[in-house]
Amino acid sequence: MENKIPNGWTACPLKDVVSSRKGKKPNAVIDHAKKGYDPYILIDELEGNSPRTYTNDSKIPRATEKDVLLVWDGSIGKCASGLSGAVGSTIVVLSPKNGLNTKYLEYFIKRSKNYITETSTGSGLQHVNKSLLKTLEIPWPPDGGQKRIVDKLDVLLTKVKDAQSRLDKIPTILGRFRQSILASAFSGKLTKEWRKKNKIDTEWQDSELGGVLADLKYGTAKKCFREKMKHTVLRIPNVVRGYIDSNDLKYADLDKKEYESLKLEIEDILLIRSNGSVSLVGRTALVTDKEKGMAYAGYLIRLRVNKDLIIPEFLQYQFQSYAMRLQIELPARSTSGVNNINSEEVRNLQIALPSLDEQREVVRRLKATFAFLEKNEQEFNKAKSYADKLEQSILAKAFRGELVSQDG
Repeated sequence: MENKIPNGWTACPLKDVVSSRKGKKPNAVIDHAKKGYDPYILIDELEGNSPRTYTNDSKIPRATEKDVLLVWDGSIGKCASGLSGAVGSTIVVLSPKNGLNTKYLEYFIKRSKNYITETSTGSGLQHVNKSLLKTLEIPWPPDGGQKRIVDKLDVLLTKVKDAQSRLDKIPTILGRFRQSILASAFSGKLTKEWRKKNKIDTEWQDSELGGVLADLKYGTAKKCFREKMKHTVLRIPNVVRGYIDSNDLKYADLDKKEYESLKLEIEDILLIRSNGSVSLVGRTALVTDKEKGMAYAGYLIRLRVNKDLIIPEFLQYQFQSYAMRLQIELPARSTSGVNNINSEEVRNLQIALPSLDEQREVVRRLKATFAFLEKNEQEFNKAKSYADKLEQSILAKAFRGELVSQDG
């Protein structure tokens, strides 16, 4: 790793200021604290979780709060200090010596995470390179510099962590708001004033989905390939929340009769009928002009509605509502870890059905609201990306000598 040493600083290999010992797997552990037993530290504990197991095996290396623990195998590069106990086999204990500050070492390891990852070994499970302590040089500031840097980093990185914590709550908030809007839309509350203004007294009807369908059909059972063939076949990965993602397509050669029965039309709805994740069962996407003429695979069901009764986009939004998700997820059957919903169960789903004019108004309002939410999600993603990079930026400045004055 390239490190320009600031004026007045020195640098030395980690091996000169750190002693190391690898953790081990104990002969036995217990699941509760007990006198004479130490916490058994694994990766979860490095991430801030409370110890789950304890051991009294004296052959297992111990760590104190003055040590830095570094994940050596698997999720390499993760590290923490301030922990004491017996250390697991995927972790190395780094004990500072010769005047090295524990927190300064921890921050330097975090700063070096990319280097540790890039120089790792192992094709499957990654391992920290055995030569790390020889090849990785730690910058050494003048007397008192380590503490000043640590104190400044403590303040700044706490602020970054607080910002990240607040940002992490935003997707949940947006998700709840999305569901509250959908609940309002399909209970009639969203358009209550609209009905008054337009003097519409038509009551909403409860209907079975089958009553508004013109056709329901399973997809092809033929194997699909990435090699381009006669027909494009949409699969589960292509069905995203409300729309079709055409980035990962497969193909098949279907005979004329099967293709004619499966080719998609604009405003068809594709529904996932089977998946290992129950949250994906019943997910839908609306077919647009771009997907017109494509076919679809056997784990999908095509819904083609009677447009005299229901607007396809209105139904598509209703499939995203919490009430509909409950209908789908609660009875979904699991066979060998795969959750399913069949055509009869799809037909029996209960939907809320207002007049076509009110359906159009609901769709118009949901489109506007969801466009606003999507813009906020994009802003969140930008802010999250910036916050995630900010920690490394601050650490880089610290070890370039740019964070605090080195004048004492």
